[in-house]
Amino acid sequence: MDPNSSLSKRIGGLLASIAGCLLMIYVIGPWLDSLDAIKPLADFIEERDINANAYYYTEVAEFSDAELNMKNTMTYMPK
Repeated sequence: MDPNSSLSKRIGGLLASIAGCLLMIYVIGPWLDSLDAIKPLADFIEERDINANAYYYTEVAEFSDAELNMKNTMTYMPK
């Protein structure tokens, strides 16, 4: 951002960014969770008490199988 821009413009940008984050968290996120295409996956994650916030599922046995399958697919893929 331009260091010479006015303070009110910079504060306005900050407030707009905060409002955008809050909109994603409290409006768009819950709406996406209720879509027919995503709801079964969300229910599956919730039923099995999977920590969906984790970047990498190291503690979940199902995901170690999925990782092995993915690695084998990429390694032995027909060329």
